[in-house]
Amino acid sequence: MDENLLSMLKRLGLSQYEALAYLTLLRKGALSSMEIVREAGIPQPRIYDVLRNLEDKGLISSSDGKPRLYTAEDPQVGLKRLVDSIKSRIDETHRAVAPILQDIYRKRESSGEEPLAVWRISSIQAIMDKMKQLISRAEFEVLIAAYKGILDIVSSNLEEAFRRGVSSCLITYERTDPVYIVDEHRVKITRGVVIVISDRSELLFASQMNSSQRPAGYTTGNPDIIRLFTEYFLHNLRDLSKPIYTAYGVTVFERRFVNLVRAIDMIRSLWDRGYNVRVMVEGRYIANGEEATLEGRPVETRYDVYAGIARITLEDPRGRRYAIGGWGATLEDVEAYYVYVMGYK
Repeated sequence: MDENLLSMLKRLGLSQYEALAYLTLLRKGALSSMEIVREAGIPQPRIYDVLRNLEDKGLISSSDGKPRLYTAEDPQVGLKRLVDSIKSRIDETHRAVAPILQDIYRKRESSGEEPLAVWRISSIQAIMDKMKQLISRAEFEVLIAAYKGILDIVSSNLEEAFRRGVSSCLITYERTDPVYIVDEHRVKITRGVVIVISDRSELLFASQMNSSQRPAGYTTGNPDIIRLFTEYFLHNLRDLSKPIYTAYGVTVFERRFVNLVRAIDMIRSLWDRGYNVRVMVEGRYIANGEEATLEGRPVETRYDVYAGIARITLEDPRGRRYAIGGWGATLEDVEAYYVYVMGYK
């Protein structure tokens, strides 16, 4: 028997003996059970179960009378029937089990007991699926550095996030036409690591995504690693890239940010286009660690990458001013967890 052919039939769900009996009937035509035993080398006590299973799968038919004869169906008909049955069973099982497993997974996530490890992703498809997941999960802001070919795969996820009001920054490692389903699109010509950062909660990075070598992807929820990659993205990639499109003041007039630097850019873009700006900040007072919720107008912004300063000066309705810093701020009045920016005439 052709071992490769037997192996492929087993991948369709046939046992070794079922595959042997089926191939024997295809080659020999109508046979009795005892003839199949002799021709295929199947143990006699197993033959009736084997033939019954092949009939149930729609691959063979049997006659009335004695001795009962068995014959193989036309493979174009029989195999299609088998494959349709497998697909139907898989779909039905998937519909039944997916919600149960998703509920188990969400309960585990919400428990806060997930190890803050770095997890390896070993296939291109798994990397792309994770990218889509992180973009779709973002509530406030998503940062993406990628190649053009990857954008074609995740474009629907980016567009959906844009419609939900998620602030997005895209950096492409090669020249492309402007992408209008993100807040800002920049270009940096280099061979870089693919990065997706969803809020401050999840990170994916992958190397070798634009080469013939096997890619290596990694994902983590570790806040220290996420902050490291966020700093790299903002200051090594974004600050040194060429802006080719921004939606601020064009199609986007309000956004929430977890990264102060990008909030500052939106404020300045709105000012340049003649808009008034309101800002709401949620974070903590640095002096005592208490929660802070502030709202007012920005009267000054400062961003100096070399001095390591990013700051918004906010004036509240009573005229009091507060210095708002970003992630890990120590010298300002408030460390912002997120900043809501709104432009209006």
